[in-house]
Formats: sequence, structure tokens, C-alpha cells
Amino acid sequence: MVNWGIISTGDNATKFVKDLLIDPSTRGVHDVTHNLAAVASSTSLQKAQDFLSAVNAPPSTTAYGSYESLLADPAVEIVYISTPHSHHYQNARAALLAGKHVLLEKAFTVNAAQTRILVQLAREKKLFLMEAMWTRFFPLTLYVRQFIKDGAIGTVQRVVADRNLGRDIETLYGTEHRLVNPALAGGALLDLAIYPLTWIFQILHHDSPLASGTVRSPPHVSSSLVKYAPTGVDETATVIVTFPESKTQGVATASLRVASDPTHPGVRIFGDKGQIQIFGPAARPLSIAVVAYGEGGPEMVEREDFEIPIGHGLFWEADACVRYLLEGKTESDVMPLDETLLIMDVMDRVREENRLKYPAEVEAH
Repeated sequence: MVNWGIISTGDNATKFVKDLLIDPSTRGVHDVTHNLAAVASSTSLQKAQDFLSAVNAPPSTTAYGSYESLLADPAVEIVYISTPHSHHYQNARAALLAGKHVLLEKAFTVNAAQTRILVQLAREKKLFLMEAMWTRFFPLTLYVRQFIKDGAIGTVQRVVADRNLGRDIETLYGTEHRLVNPALAGGALLDLAIYPLTWIFQILHHDSPLASGTVRSPPHVSSSLVKYAPTGVDETATVIVTFPESKTQGVATASLRVASDPTHPGVRIFGDKGQIQIFGPAARPLSIAVVAYGEGGPEMVEREDFEIPIGHGLFWEADACVRYLLEGKTESDVMPLDETLLIMDVMDRVREENRLKYPAEVEAH
């Protein structure tokens, strides 16, 4: 059993903790258990106590009115951080300096420089650190990756992935909401495009069948952002990533404003012998279709649903974290720190191309 501490009492923290409290056996997991040791609000003890009531936390869970108090609790082994992007770096750095393992929400930090510092600090202190890219731990995702490795669609050539919200931004978000507030590093790139980008990188980079010893060049990046006039953050992002050695390409699109057709796949993986279509949001995929290219033309040869048995689906990454800790590992092989850093570098280049900057105090490191 591993003792968790939660930094933040927002919506993501609520979903994560509710999943954490679900009996692992309901998803066929019998080798790990989770204990919710503590939850902290940055502003008040009452807010943390209200959070514990809302998620029906066990009586043994401690509520704290500051993050510093939680990090000083010796019972806490690993902290889950889901504060706004603007605060990820400082919160994660404080946790690592306090000797805690860290599961840090995506986007990992605001820029790659902040990521480099956190990665170096975790490695120096021999502490576990991982980006909370929950999508990578879905059974569907692991199935798709193995399916491709087995050669089911031949050589992969392209990945196209999309993540949209389809919201009336002015009415719902105004200028202060975290998704559009530059002081909180808001915008479609960091919050939404990270999902299409993780599909691109896990298929075309992580699982790329390059010959052993091949030196990889940095991917080529071209991009375009549509700015949200009231605050200047990006409301729509399109990123094209080309991997020179494999001659493969990924196209990532994301938007706060644009809507998606739920009947269309959110992710498509193209090979020379077929393609995999992934349905549901790119962040939370639910089913796949496999299309084979035969002499008679494209033909659907498989359709499979991957239902989430109960909860939201965040427990799979939590289960993985516990296994890593029990095995004495400080980095994930599914969401490696070097890959998190590479994706942050890509997003830095997108922001530079499109002159998107956050306030100096947000970019600081």
C-alpha cells in the first residue's frame, strides 16, 4: 500500500481521488492498494475538509490548509499535483525538495526549462517523478501500441489526432477562467493539444522501430495558433511534427472553440497495410476500429469497445505509480521523463513560432 497526498482541491483532484478510492478489484487489479493519507488546499483548512466530505474520504485522511503542511507530513509518500499549469513547477519542486515522489498533471510545466530542472532534481534525489498522462495507461492504449508492434497495420506512416471542447468561450470562460487566463498559463496548446501530441509521440517516437544505435534528430515542427482576443492565449492550435529518420508525420489539432463530431475518430493511426481508428476523446478513448487495406479496398476487420468499468479512468496511472514505487523505480517506461521533456520542447517551439508568451513570473525557473 502507498500513501497519497493530494495538492489541490479542484475538479481534476476530485476525479483523481474518487478513482483512487475505488476498490482496485473492480478493474481486475489485485497487486496494488491505495491509501488517501492527506489533502491540502492552498487557501484554507475548511476547503480541504469540504473536499474530503465531497469525495467521502476515509476518516484517517488528514486535511491541511497549506501545501507546506502536507509536504511536511511524514505519512505522505507520493503527491498528486493538479494545480493550474502556472503553478506546476513551483509545487513539484517543493514536493521533491521535501523528499516526496511526484505525479504531476499535464502539461508538466509551462516551458521546457522548468521541466529540465524538475527532472534533474528528481534524478539527483532518486525520487519518482512522472507526468500524469493518464491516457497512456488505458488498456485501450496499451492494446493499440502492442497491436502496432505486432505488425497489424504494417509500417506506421502518420498519426492524426484531435482534441476539441466546442465551447462558447466568451460566455463560459470570460477572461479569468484558467483555460483562457495567461497568468495561469491557459490556452488550448498546454491544456488540450498535449493529448494529440502524446498519441503522436508514443506511436511515432517511443515505439518507432528504428535500427539500434540510430541517432535521432529533433523533430521538425510547424504550427499555427488562433489567439483568443480578450486575453491573448491560444484558443485553437495546429501542430505538425515530422520525424526525419522514420519519415513519419503527426498532425495534432486542438481547440477550446471548435467542436468535434463524436461519431468520428479522435485519433487515426495510418500504416501501409491498414489503419486504426480510435473513438472517444483523445484524452479518454473508448473504442477502436481496425481497417485493413485489401485487394478489394479498405475493409473494417475489427471493432472493439474498451469500457471503463467504474469511475473516470484515472486509477490506471495511479496503479502504475504504485507498482513503480514497489519495484524501486524512479521513472516510468510508459511515460518517460525524456519524452515529457521532448514534448515540452516542441510546445516551446510552437509558442515561439506564434509569439505566445506568458507573464514573466509564470515562465520563471
